[in-house]
Amino acid sequence: MLLNDFSLIYTLGPQGTFSDQATQKVRSSGIGVNYTSTFVEAMLKVREDLNSVAVVPVENSVAGTVAQVQDSLVRNNLVIIAEINLLIEYALLANAELETVESFFVHPQALEQSSEFISNNLSQAQSILTRSNIDSGIKFLESVNSQKLPVAAVVPLSFAEDKFKWKIASGIQDYQNNTTRFLVVRSRKENEIPDFSRKKTSLLIELNNDRSGLLYDLLSVFNLFNINLCRLESRPAKDTPWAYVFYVDFYNSNQTEACIDVLRVSNFRYKVLGSYDLVN
Repeated sequence: MLLNDFSLIYTLGPQGTFSDQATQKVRSSGIGVNYTSTFVEAMLKVREDLNSVAVVPVENSVAGTVAQVQDSLVRNNLVIIAEINLLIEYALLANAELETVESFFVHPQALEQSSEFISNNLSQAQSILTRSNIDSGIKFLESVNSQKLPVAAVVPLSFAEDKFKWKIASGIQDYQNNTTRFLVVRSRKENEIPDFSRKKTSLLIELNNDRSGLLYDLLSVFNLFNINLCRLESRPAKDTPWAYVFYVDFYNSNQTEACIDVLRVSNFRYKVLGSYDLVN
């Protein structure tokens, strides 16, 4: 996919993060990259800059939804224009025997996705959370060069490839098919019309009341038109305690528009978060 209508991509930095790797899959010649310190910052920048997009992770095949990204997508009124799937592989760097390591640098997502290896090999060590996986590697190198303490870091496999002196293990993620879905998002235009000829559509669905059989009624609409759901998740509604909204992803078909029309006249409030293709 070419982003010829945009001049800048915001994504989590520094250079070399998984977000950056996903960005390079869609980046066209002449489009700049601006690295941010958080996922939410990237999405805030896009809301303010109409000539930009953001590349952010929304779901991991092991750890599940990146909640801050899912919520920020709605809060900042952004639209999904593409999806990227990226295999996520981690390695461990250490400057001492693992049983002597006192602390290790790790991004929260990496901590969750490599929990079994960490529990088996670094249970005695204190985790120090970082802003990105590359930041973990940078802090490890800084610590090794300055303090000489026994430390370790969970880093992207690509970052560890030339760090032979310190690389202890590769492929330490809990599951070898560990994959993250990244979204390419932009600001929403006025009177946005979704293109249901694309591969997938994402919806936010809000419920007008709480009653028995409500979820069954919602799913019956999609079943009526033989729509294949690939994701259904409930998230807390932010304005009402213990109320919930649903995020629904499905594969488009020639019945998508008819299905949306039925939702429109039913007792469900919905918002199309985007219709988009998958980028290889």
